Amino acid sequence: MLLTNYEPEIIRPPCDYSRETVNAIGHITGDISPVFPYLNAVIPGAEYQPAGKVLRFKWEGHVVTLRPDEMAAGGFNDADEAVDFLARLQKLINDTWERRHTIQPSEVQRKRLVATDVYRLLPRTNCKACGQPTCFTFAAKLTMGEVTLEACPVLTEPQFAAQRAKLEEMIANAVFL
Repeated sequence: MLLTNYEPEIIRPPCDYSRETVNAIGHITGDISPVFPYLNAVIPGAEYQPAGKVLRFKWEGHVVTLRPDEMAAGGFNDADEAVDFLARLQKLINDTWERRHTIQPSEVQRKRLVATDVYRLLPRTNCKACGQPTCFTFAAKLTMGEVTLEACPVLTEPQFAAQRAKLEEMIANAVFL
């Protein structure tokens, strides 16, 4: 077991104490960074920074930040929900560590999609067939993971095959937080 214990700390976001949500930090005894390449391999859309030993990803609707000696997440309704989440996160870390011999570790450094880069590859017809008012709105929502390429029927047309392939590659190597 890699992560044997931690000390939970529940805090309100420092910039707005009137918010209804709380954040959680698990202060870890020891160093959990050896599991980061394995988590990076198994969690879609994780953002890994090997040099800084930081791994960020979205899990169960919360943004998680792991550092060698802490695990942090935010957006919880109350302290009990936050503490329960930290326990599940500890289990995820330990389960991944236990399975590490079956996982090809990855140090791929994914990047966030930029709406203008996505927009340049879209058909830019503003046809609204995807349910969005403009292609740029569709691009912005795509960068946030709120829509998928399949929502754009125009991209299935043969003349857009190259753009679609490039978009698929960008999405496969993107961070969605």
